[in-house]
Amino acid sequence: MMCDSTKRPSRMKSSLRVVSRLVSAGILLGATLATAQAVTLNEWDIYNYPQQTEAVDEAVKAFQQKNPGITIQRSVHSFEDTRIPLKLALTAGDGPQIAQVNQGGGDMGSLVKDKLLWPLDDYAKTYGWTTRFPDSILKRNRWSDKQDFGSGQLYGVASLGEMVGLYYNKALLDKAGVAVPKTLPELEAAMEKLKAAGTPPMMLGLLDGNMGQQLLSTVWEAQIESKDRKALDDLIYDVGGTFKDDKLVKAASMMKSWKDKGYFFPGFEGIGHDDAATLFQNGQAAFLVSGTWYLGQFKDNKDVHFTAMPMGEGVQHALMVGGTDLAFSITNTAKTKEQQDAAAKFIDYIVSDEMANRWLKVGFLPAGTSKNAQIPADNPLLAEAYQVWVTLNEHDGLGHYLDWATPTMNAELNQNVQLLLAGRQTPEQMVTNFDNNYQRYLKTLKH
Repeated sequence: MMCDSTKRPSRMKSSLRVVSRLVSAGILLGATLATAQAVTLNEWDIYNYPQQTEAVDEAVKAFQQKNPGITIQRSVHSFEDTRIPLKLALTAGDGPQIAQVNQGGGDMGSLVKDKLLWPLDDYAKTYGWTTRFPDSILKRNRWSDKQDFGSGQLYGVASLGEMVGLYYNKALLDKAGVAVPKTLPELEAAMEKLKAAGTPPMMLGLLDGNMGQQLLSTVWEAQIESKDRKALDDLIYDVGGTFKDDKLVKAASMMKSWKDKGYFFPGFEGIGHDDAATLFQNGQAAFLVSGTWYLGQFKDNKDVHFTAMPMGEGVQHALMVGGTDLAFSITNTAKTKEQQDAAAKFIDYIVSDEMANRWLKVGFLPAGTSKNAQIPADNPLLAEAYQVWVTLNEHDGLGHYLDWATPTMNAELNQNVQLLLAGRQTPEQMVTNFDNNYQRYLKTLKH
C-alpha cells in the first residue's frame, strides 16, 4: 500500500508532467505553426493612378483572403523612389521585402551587383513563369554573374505590358476610301491617298522628343522577323553589334520622305507628344504611331482603333517596339525562407490571370496573355490591343525601345531625329551617330 500510495502520487505527477509537456508542446507547436504562417511583408509599387491603385488594393485584399497567414503592407511610391531611395533603404536593411524595380543597369543591375535582390529561378519553375511569359519578356529581368543584361538568373516579373503600334481613325479612312494597311508599302499608299483627299495622314509631335524616336524604331523593327531578332537583342543587352543596319537606314529614309511629301500633321515640329495624341483623338489625322498607354484616353472615341504596326515587305511576324512595366522583385530584407516563399506567392498572384482580368477591367494591358481573359464589353479598343499583344507574344515578337542601348541614347535619338526631319543630316549620318554613341558606351563596360 505504502508502495502503491507512494507510487500513485508519483505516477499522477508523472502523468501530469507528461500532460503538461504535451500541452506545452502543443502550445509551442501551435505557436511555431502560427509563427511560420504569420508573415508580414512590406511592398513598394508605383501604381499611383486611381484605377491602378484601386486594382492593386483589391488584389492585396483578395490575396490575403486566399492566404490568411500573409499580410501585405502596401505603400505607393514615385518612380524615382524605386531607384536611389530603394537602394539606400535596402542597403540600410529596412527596405521592403517586395518591390517594383526598374530594369536596366543603373537600377536592377546595380541592385543585383550589390546582392540586394534574390534570384527567382526556382520560383519561376514552381509557378510556371517561364512558360507563361515568353523569353522576350523575361530577358528584361535577367542578369548574369558577370553583370550581363538579358542573360543569367531571373530577378523580377512584371504585371503590365505595353507596345507601340498603329492607331487609326476608321471614319477618316472610310471617307478617303482607304483600307487598314498591313504592310509598310500599303501604309505609304494609304497616306498618299489621304493626303490627296485633304486629310492629314499621320499625327506626330516632335517638340518633346519621344514620339519621333518611337516612330523611327517602330518602322525599323517592323522590318525585322521575330525569329531573326538576335542582332537587335545583342545591341540592347550590351553584347555588341552595330547600329549601321540597312533596315534602320531605310526606316530613316522613309520618315524623311514622309516629311517631304507632307504626310505629317502641319506644325508637328512644335507640338508635344500629349498634344499630338489629343489632336489625333479629336480626329485631326488618320494615323498615329504610339503606345498602348493612350488606350484609356482614346477609348471614348469609337472611330479610333489599334492594330499591329504594318510590316516590311516579306515579313511574316515582325517585332513591335514595347516592353513591360517595372518588375516585381524579392529583396534581401526577406531574410527567412518563409518570407521569401510568401513574397514569391504574392508576386505570382500579381502576375496571375485573375490579376490580368482586374487590369483589363480598369483599362490597362496586362503582361499575361491568357486567351480566356475577360475583356470589358464596353472597351473594344482595349480588346483590339489585347489581341495584338497575345499574337505578338505567340511569336516572341516584343521588340525594344532603342534608348535602352546606352545611358545617353535617349537624347541621341531625339536630337538626331529632329536633325533628320529638318533636313540637316542624312539617314546614313544619323545611323553613324547612333553607332558612335553605342561603340563609345561598349568601351566603358568592364566585366
